[in-house]
Amino acid sequence: MANVQETLIDYLRDAYAMEQQAISIMDRQIERLENYPEMTARLRSHRAETERQAERIETALQRLGTDTSSLKTGMAKLSSNLQAMMNTFAGDEAVKDVISNYTFEHYEIVNYKILKATAETAGEMEIARLAEESLREEEQMASWVEQNIGVITKDFLSRIENPHMQQTAKR
Repeated sequence: MANVQETLIDYLRDAYAMEQQAISIMDRQIERLENYPEMTARLRSHRAETERQAERIETALQRLGTDTSSLKTGMAKLSSNLQAMMNTFAGDEAVKDVISNYTFEHYEIVNYKILKATAETAGEMEIARLAEESLREEEQMASWVEQNIGVITKDFLSRIENPHMQQTAKR
């Protein structure tokens, strides 16, 4: 059975792959959501945060004398591209993206809570602090998504109600 230090390394590698997946998801959304400028702006801002989160994780792994997992990262990116492709074919792509984002932010939140608890148990207080910092950013993004579900949905619905806006409802 793995010890706490090995488990911490596994969780850090999982978190790194998760953040790479998040970057891929946001890149696809930013490319396609041109008619939702507020959502696009928030995604761009969170993408920059996500890059810093990945850097924090890399720093933590280096501190423990190891690095990221290419296999986990590759699988996460593949998964995100498949998800983005599925949403692209939806007539209500922006709404589907909100659902995906809400779900993914909460997935990240629980992962950072687990990572923080594991780092504390391993006596790695600096890694716990880094996990807490990323956790707060994810909670802020989740809050933004939650506060904007209705706005984005109504924006989409107004586009399908107005004939001249129908071609832009998806994007």
